[in-house]
Amino acid sequence: MRRPLARRFTALSIGLTVTLSIAIGATPPDDKDRDRDRPETPVEVYEWSVWVGNPAQTTINTTRIYKSAMPGSVGTSRPNIEDKERTIRFPVAPISVIQFFGEPAKDVDVDLRLKKGTFLAHWPRSAERSGRLQWFKSSLSTPPPSDLALNYLTENHWMQRLRKKDKALYLKQESHSDRFIAYDAELGIPVPVKIRGGPDEYTLQNLTNRKLLDVAVIAPADSGYRVGWLDALPTAATEPADEAEAKDASKTEPQKKEAAIKKADAKKSPEQKAQAVFEEADAAAKEKQKAEENELPPIPAEGDATMRARVDQVMNRSIQVNADGVPRKDAIAMIASQARIRYELDDKAIARAEIDMNQPTSLRAPSIAARDAMAEVLGGAGLSYRVTEDGRLFITTAARLAEADKKDRVIEGPPVKLVMSTPRPPSDPTYRDMTRLTMVRRLVGQGLREYLANFLLDQYGPQLFEPRELVVLVHLSRPALDEAVTLDVFPAPRKLARTATIVVHGIDPRLQDRARGLVQLLGEKSSHARDQAEERLFEMGPAAVPVLEDALSNKDVEIVYRAERLLLKLGRSVP
Repeated sequence: MRRPLARRFTALSIGLTVTLSIAIGATPPDDKDRDRDRPETPVEVYEWSVWVGNPAQTTINTTRIYKSAMPGSVGTSRPNIEDKERTIRFPVAPISVIQFFGEPAKDVDVDLRLKKGTFLAHWPRSAERSGRLQWFKSSLSTPPPSDLALNYLTENHWMQRLRKKDKALYLKQESHSDRFIAYDAELGIPVPVKIRGGPDEYTLQNLTNRKLLDVAVIAPADSGYRVGWLDALPTAATEPADEAEAKDASKTEPQKKEAAIKKADAKKSPEQKAQAVFEEADAAAKEKQKAEENELPPIPAEGDATMRARVDQVMNRSIQVNADGVPRKDAIAMIASQARIRYELDDKAIARAEIDMNQPTSLRAPSIAARDAMAEVLGGAGLSYRVTEDGRLFITTAARLAEADKKDRVIEGPPVKLVMSTPRPPSDPTYRDMTRLTMVRRLVGQGLREYLANFLLDQYGPQLFEPRELVVLVHLSRPALDEAVTLDVFPAPRKLARTATIVVHGIDPRLQDRARGLVQLLGEKSSHARDQAEERLFEMGPAAVPVLEDALSNKDVEIVYRAERLLLKLGRSVP
């Protein structure tokens, strides 16, 4: 029987939930009161993460873009990057590491869970379930387990240095043991920051509903690098002042109504309470029935840029339409059938808008793009569609889609000016103080042990502070991290510290100048050069879109073809 876990926090809008549950000591599964009285355990838990993203992607740590930080023996869905590709790939490999410190303990459960995202790899081996990784009934010890050898790592792999941290406890789970837990996941959250201007001064904006901390901009210059730090980047949303207020703010209207009823019931007699129960039950049943009759089905989630590009390619297919007086719903079916695309009608919303799908419509075209034919049939009736995650067309009223898009729109935080330093070479001692030493101090301020902060920068420092392109380093505040990645520890550890550094690239406002040079390479004689230029333009994301749109009028057919393909992959329509 599974033991009770500590209370879970509510997941945030960016959509990701990871739960780490630790139960130490033999606990009767049904004795909750005794569990509450147990003292905190003499264990400290530290987790640090390095995540990577760019505005062209809808996720962080996108699978096909970044290399793996895991040993070669660990299975992962990340692509095997050849040496010749490494020069064009962004060098930071995403990873998350958990370590335990303090006194030895037995019977430890570790449970990692993703609400929106995918686990790509983990170390050491765990019990893997749908969206979950579990290390149950493990033990924490000071010396390595005498009856079990550590998992094999090559001598030069960076994880070997994690094993040399003398104070970290060894975690043993069945036939696997190591001095840390590491995992790699693609996270369903977007890039959290926007930047404009440069090179002397940049304007930054927060794209989340929680403030961002310790934000840094590292920009290459002719004689070194320019650096700027912000202590915090505020959000446009109103943040709850504390946990109690956050809970109250998250209550729905029915929950608030129920709380008010309970408060009033405390003053009633037993007879009055009984009568109120019957009346409330009748009213609730009627209200529920009415709500079910009027409630519209939810609009399916929109597909990512890749899926939208695929569907757009399908909808560009030429079809033949000969519809004269055909009901509107039959014309839609005819177009979808010829284009070989699936679709779904939002019947309830369409009926509520009093749109007659049986109204005759006429459309004759010996050759027309399926997209144009669909627009002809839908547009006249006030209908439109959204491309869903599984590649369907969800057809509903244009007004409903506009309202949904309005709700999903990112609220940008207030613009904050950041003045950059003068260019300094990495060999300058003051540059080290402005970058590595400053970040160590800030990570320690977030609760991370100093030598763990130094270890993180031993591994990632050169990639962060000597980048080939402008990068923005963003740290989530603790409330934001707790909402985005829920960490549940039971019994409560003596200390719990967590940090997450998001490295954002492909965000340089001056990338368009570079994009123009790469666009010209799309017409090179060498296919390898064309492919490399196309990949670099794709990695630039939205920053390259204006240049790609200009390239559609280029006289070189190859440049036009590749520009169209890139725009579709980036989720942009092609005229």
